[in-house]
Amino acid sequence: MLDVIILIVDPVLTTAEFNSLIPFVSKEKQGRIRRFRFFRDAQNTLLGDILIRSEICRKTCLKNKELEFSTNKYGKPFITNNVCYYFNIAHSGNYVACSIASEPVGIDIELIEPIDLKLAERYFAPDETAYIMDSQSITRFFEVWTKKESRIKWEGRGLSKPLSSFSVFDSSELEIINYYNVFQNSDVISHVCSTSKEKPGVRIMDTTTLILYIKQMF
Repeated sequence: MLDVIILIVDPVLTTAEFNSLIPFVSKEKQGRIRRFRFFRDAQNTLLGDILIRSEICRKTCLKNKELEFSTNKYGKPFITNNVCYYFNIAHSGNYVACSIASEPVGIDIELIEPIDLKLAERYFAPDETAYIMDSQSITRFFEVWTKKESRIKWEGRGLSKPLSSFSVFDSSELEIINYYNVFQNSDVISHVCSTSKEKPGVRIMDTTTLILYIKQMF
């Protein structure tokens, strides 16, 4: 099982909506959220946590207040309740991406923005850099970037694993893991990394739908 939910944060949360949702996450997470300098970062972090909580509750029949989370030594979160689900969250701009699976999973989403393509020479493997420079494509840059980020998050080691130390085109790795393009438009691109051989199911929702869903679920 490999499911992905793409949340389009439209409309953005009102202050009242933000304050009504934040009690649904842990006290520790509330503190982290309130320390963000920019509201969008706080909002997206909150929505990502709420979204994955709702999915775990739906799949396990656990109540939100029963969910317990921890992180590995590299900071990757996991659920400590005795359930066989793995998850990962990412956000960029007005988009939040969540994945939930029966095996380890990583997801990334990035805005497709103007960028100096020469950064590929610094952070990417030679074959990845050649792939990007061959067409001078910003979209290709973020294709590779989101694949690499999802790969690192799948492994759960964070940036302790240098981006240049592996290639998303490595045929030996592609015998074990798969990259799935789960969402792409003119604004953003998102990839999931997983050992699953089945393509992920993808759901797209907006903020209003999520809030209505939370009221029913929690």
